[in-house]
Amino acid sequence: MHSSIIGKIDKARKYAEEKDRVSITSLKATFQGNHDNYEVDFDYGSWYCECRSFLTRDICSHTMALQRMLDEMLVASGEPAPAI
Repeated sequence: MHSSIIGKIDKARKYAEEKDRVSITSLKATFQGNHDNYEVDFDYGSWYCECRSFLTRDICSHTMALQRMLDEMLVASGEPAPAI
């Protein structure tokens, strides 16, 4: 393995520990629920899920779980991504 690749791997490990370097402004994910798979979207602070619960309440366990997983990296509604 080239030394430049080893340096990139080390840098990637360091970056992965510094979550404040990343601001997620949009995201599309497939969430495997207990009953089905659901498409979940995040776009500048707004969540969407195709499950019945979200369609009737604008909140669901899938979006809440993703919010908890990604909380420190999500950009709030109307907030620009911070410059690094």
